[in-house]
Amino acid sequence: MTEANEKLVERIDAVFLPVKNLEASVEWYQEVFGYKIRWKNQRMAGLAIASNCGFHLVQVKDHAPNDGYVPFNFATKNIQKLHQTLKEKGVKVTGVDSDTEFKEMKLFDFWDLDGNIINVIAI
Repeated sequence: MTEANEKLVERIDAVFLPVKNLEASVEWYQEVFGYKIRWKNQRMAGLAIASNCGFHLVQVKDHAPNDGYVPFNFATKNIQKLHQTLKEKGVKVTGVDSDTEFKEMKLFDFWDLDGNIINVIAI
């Protein structure tokens, strides 16, 4: 049994995003966000976002985009600049809005090459 204050989990170590074509998706994330490859094999690739965050693309045979939910958020200090950059690169984005529940939070959604919806929040 653990003590009430003891954390059993420190953080989420990695996110795995399913994609149709690993090569095409790696290129897309490199071109759009400038992410470097940390490691890669035939089915998965780890992209460098931050030292304490594992962002992995996983090729899935019968991939269907996650159009009904957002699996995770990207966080940015300059949401307007990121939003404009994505638009200029032809990425489908929503407008930058305030969250209906947390009015001070700015956010928007975008869709990646495979149709996965991802959220961006301002920090």
